[in-house]
Amino acid sequence: MRREMYLFTAALLFISGNLTAGYILSRTSGDIRAAASFISLSCIAAIPLILLIKKQLPWLILAAFPLTGAVGAASGEFFRPGAETSSLKESRGISLRGIITDGGLSSSGRPFLEVELEKEHTIIYNIPPETQWMAGDTVLASGVACSRVENFTPDFDYRRWMERQGIFYTCFCRHGSRLEIRPCSSPGLRFMPSRLRERFSAAVDSLLPQENMIHTRALVKALAYGYQDEIPEEIEESFRQSGAIHLLAISGMHLGLFYGLLTGILSFAGNSPAVRRIRSAVIILVLWAFTIFTGCGVSILRAAVMFSIYEAGAFFGRRRNGLSSLALSAIIITIADPDAPSGLSFQLSYAAMTAIFLIYPHIRAVVPARSRITGSIVDVCAMTVACQITTAPVIWLHFRTFAFFSLLANLLCAPLVSVAMALIPAAFAAPWLGERSAAAAAWLLRTVLKIFIDINTVISNL
Repeated sequence: MRREMYLFTAALLFISGNLTAGYILSRTSGDIRAAASFISLSCIAAIPLILLIKKQLPWLILAAFPLTGAVGAASGEFFRPGAETSSLKESRGISLRGIITDGGLSSSGRPFLEVELEKEHTIIYNIPPETQWMAGDTVLASGVACSRVENFTPDFDYRRWMERQGIFYTCFCRHGSRLEIRPCSSPGLRFMPSRLRERFSAAVDSLLPQENMIHTRALVKALAYGYQDEIPEEIEESFRQSGAIHLLAISGMHLGLFYGLLTGILSFAGNSPAVRRIRSAVIILVLWAFTIFTGCGVSILRAAVMFSIYEAGAFFGRRRNGLSSLALSAIIITIADPDAPSGLSFQLSYAAMTAIFLIYPHIRAVVPARSRITGSIVDVCAMTVACQITTAPVIWLHFRTFAFFSLLANLLCAPLVSVAMALIPAAFAAPWLGERSAAAAAWLLRTVLKIFIDINTVISNL
């Protein structure tokens, strides 16, 4: 356990250094690149000094981790492209040509397209609702307005957040604008996941065509690959007030359920060393295939890295350790994306996983369970309480509020999410068994999701 805690402590220090440097840079006035350079050079100079005294004070080597984290954050800021590199400019009517990478509905309910230009990305808002497109198609727009990204509220630096995505200017279709979509006959491999999601969405609409299943279709798409644009605003608000909004976003929890299902199915293959290696390799491949299909969202990407590290231990014949996998995944994600630790999603997911590994076992040990059913209920309750202990402070620090009934909402709804995710593939397979099986599966899925919605509506009104 000493080794695992050493690595866990190193990860905490690494992320702390990253967050500290990021905070300093965000508060620095004047030339932010000069500040980033100063932080990077200072940290780089300090790391060798610590390494020189490693033999005398082994634990002091941990001090190198916050400095390394600070170097990553400062270097990321220093090398980040600025608005001066953009090919766009303020204009009431420009023409542009680009490749569609994504799209959907804005917070105001208006359709938009995310477009990849030669050196940057932009978003075209207010496109005609009837526009048909697929990822990889080429868009030619003329007469669109273009403006610099601005902050809408003083509480959130929207411009800085968009610039981290490589977006400095956004465009808007207006009266007189023209938009032409040229379909791509042979899309690249990177566009295939988005196209598969579009086809899956169409398949869901065909599987559940009834008018009374509009909410069911919206939640199925949210649970399967995180698409929330079709969820009615009143339902989304009820989930937000109940504290269960995270259940609608594809996250590490969903990948964890998928991982558990895979592990259970493949456990019947045996337990010899060769079988264990093949099983680990299959699990890693399938998890990454599902992660890519969902669009590689930040939360699910972190979970995929962690589960891959966990299974890699079994593949190479080493003892698997969840806490070590958690720590290594946090370091890897932070190195790959120095902006990640400052995001709420990163903080909540790792806070919850830390609770599962360090707090949950102690809570679970307090309440004995004599039967399997009782044990399952106690497991869910203990895990939910443990996660609330670590995530509540994070929520309070960001929003200065806390959903007091979120514990109740999560206790009641988390099992329903598990059932619903198991029913989704069953609903697609049921038509092969006949119309009655298909109707029964669709009805059961709709019933579970309706209970899911009703529980959150009641709790949000408390």
